[in-house]
Amino acid sequence: MPQGLVWAALATGALASSAASAAAERVAALAPTKSGGMDVSYTIAFWSLPFGHTSFAVRFDNSAYRIDSHFETSGIVSALWDAHIDATSSGQIAARGISPAAYDSMYRRGTTHHQRVRVTFPAGSVPMTYADPPYNTKKYPVTDEQKKQGYDPLSAAASFLAGLRASAGNPCGTAAPVFDGRRRYNIEFTYVRDEQVKLENGLYSGKAHLCQLHYNQIAGFKPKILKEGRALPPAYAWVAEVPSASAPLGYYLLPLKAWTSTGFGTVTATLTQMKMENRSTKS
Repeated sequence: MPQGLVWAALATGALASSAASAAAERVAALAPTKSGGMDVSYTIAFWSLPFGHTSFAVRFDNSAYRIDSHFETSGIVSALWDAHIDATSSGQIAARGISPAAYDSMYRRGTTHHQRVRVTFPAGSVPMTYADPPYNTKKYPVTDEQKKQGYDPLSAAASFLAGLRASAGNPCGTAAPVFDGRRRYNIEFTYVRDEQVKLENGLYSGKAHLCQLHYNQIAGFKPKILKEGRALPPAYAWVAEVPSASAPLGYYLLPLKAWTSTGFGTVTATLTQMKMENRSTKS
């Protein structure tokens, strides 16, 4: 879906790697003194024709985080597919990494089709899903172990923005394990190279990491979709390191533009707004 294209770059990986452990230790030391956040917006286009936009508001307060997102179609597409998605997620940043607490999303299409999903993450236990209308989770099941391995999509985004999965050797981070209440998948990253980037709207000019992204479906999908998913083309993103006193590690990893080619054309998501918020630092 469109949110996935923008925030494929905004995720975390498995908690076992040594690079992640080192980053988590830095966060544990820094997070209690950080307070602030960032607001970003993106325009999503097909063949350069805008068809939707999405926005994210990320806040860190001591060791807690909260992220709110909104997506809606626009232009001629909204006449055919009038869709809105609002979602929130919250949790804690701890020495072991990010720990989601609750994820809540509402999908609305037209005036009749609504879907609410809430996922809670009890400490040390299996995530619990509430869906209205309810899902049929038995036909294409996700195991308890697979659920426990995943973060909700917005917690993955917050973790990526905070730089928890990045290292000097791998500035794009590692695979992001996601459980969205129904499906389990990974967003996998490969660092390609650094490039000089200048957005046409003037929001950014400077060095950015070129990252390759691949969507790896694991469970909760129809077998046909799993087969088709393996043939999906990779996506790419320019990701910049933006210094900020509010970020747990002193900078945000900010996707500037993401794109992927399809059999019908290229889909892009481009940064259109960026606002930093730095509140008072605690002693």
